[in-house]
Amino acid sequence: MIAFSGCSIVLGRTWAGHTATIYWQGDRVTVMINDTVARQLTLDRSVRYQRLTNPKLSAKS
Repeated sequence: MIAFSGCSIVLGRTWAGHTATIYWQGDRVTVMINDTVARQLTLDRSVRYQRLTNPKLSAKS
């Protein structure tokens, strides 16, 4: 989990213990670890905890 701009961004267990670099423009955020995009999201300022989402699961509902 990364704390950024008053939000907690979840990355998942895969990235535990790694050093991340954050790039942002407004509320759009990209989290990089080494040369890999670990996560891209648009911050939802109405909640502090930015959950991991699975687009494949949400597309099926």
